[in-house]
Amino acid sequence: MNAFIVILLVLAGLLLLFIWAVHPDRRGREKSLIFSGNNFAHRGLWDLPRGIAENSLPAFRAAVENGYGIELDVHLTKDGRLVVFHDDTLDRICGIPGTVESKSYDELKALPLSGTALHMPLLSDVLNIVSGEVPLLIELKLPGTDCSLCERVMDLLSSYCGRYLIESFNPFALLWFRIHHPEIPRGQLSSRYSPSLGLNPLVKIASTTLVENVLSRPHFIAYNHKADNVLGLRICRRIFHAPCFAWTVRSETDARQCSSRYDAIIFEHFLPALPDRSEPSAA
Repeated sequence: MNAFIVILLVLAGLLLLFIWAVHPDRRGREKSLIFSGNNFAHRGLWDLPRGIAENSLPAFRAAVENGYGIELDVHLTKDGRLVVFHDDTLDRICGIPGTVESKSYDELKALPLSGTALHMPLLSDVLNIVSGEVPLLIELKLPGTDCSLCERVMDLLSSYCGRYLIESFNPFALLWFRIHHPEIPRGQLSSRYSPSLGLNPLVKIASTTLVENVLSRPHFIAYNHKADNVLGLRICRRIFHAPCFAWTVRSETDARQCSSRYDAIIFEHFLPALPDRSEPSAA
C-alpha cells in the first residue's frame, strides 16, 4: 500500500472520528424543534436607560407581557440558593469583586444591578412571574465539574408548569442532565473565542469545534452567529439536522440573515417580529 493511500485512510479515519465526537443526540430533536421560531429575549427584555437591568424581574415581566421567550442565566450561591445572573464575576453589574458562588444570597440581594434600584432575583421568583406564559431557555453557569447547581435547578423545575430548555457552555452540566434527566431538551452553547479570554487551549479547541459534544450529546446547538463558520456546527446542522439557536442577535438585519440558518434566535436591543402561531408547529 503506497503512502498516498495510507494518508487518505488516516484522514478518512480522523474525519469519521470527528463526526462521531460532535454528533448530537437525535432522540431529543423533536422536543427541541417545538421551540423553533421562538425569539428569546437575552436576559429578559431589559432597557437600562429606563432603569430595567438585565436579568431583573422587570426585564422578565416585560418579555412575558410582549410575548417573547426568555433566555436567562442561573448560578448557585454559597448558601445553596439559585439566583439569576449572567457574569462569572460581580464587577461589571454590581461594581464589586468576587463571584456569585463565593457569596450568600443575603449578601447578593443587597447589591444594585447596573446602578438601578433592582436586585438579583431568585430563579423561583422568575418562574412565578413567567408561570408558563412563555418558553424559557435556562443557561446553567457551572464554574467547574461540581453539578450541585444542576440538581438544585431540576428540583425546582420538577414542579414548574411551563416549557423550558436547558443550555450551558459547560459540557459537564449537560452530561449531568444526559445521565439523570435525558428527557429534558439540552443544548450545547459555543463560539469561536478571542485569545484575550485566556482560555486553556484544549478547552478552547474542544468548545469551538463542538468536540465537547462527546460528553454532552446535546439535542440542540446554541452558537454565536457572528462566528459560526466551523466544521463541527456544519456537521451538526447539515448531516444530523440538529436544531440550532443563534446568539446574540442585535438587529433586524441580523435576524433576517439568521432566519435561514437557525431555528430560533436569542436577541437584545431590538424587538423582532413575533412568530405566527396561527399555524401548527413544524415539530
